[in-house]
Amino acid sequence: MIARDRELLARLGQVNADLGRAVVELMSAQDGGELPVDGVRELAELLGGMSAELYRRVGELESGCAPARVVIDAH
Repeated sequence: MIARDRELLARLGQVNADLGRAVVELMSAQDGGELPVDGVRELAELLGGMSAELYRRVGELESGCAPARVVIDAH
């Protein structure tokens, strides 16, 4: 495994470790049952960024070059 892939997997492991904490924080910050928009946005950016990195690596593995842009569809 190349160093870059190890770094990608290490980052994914860190995101995974932080995910539980972030979810608990969101649950405790609910206001009348509604989630705080800033917390949800922060979580979306964290997960979206990780997804984009993984998709970028898929592109490299499949075609030999990374896409210039990765779009995560929110719909």
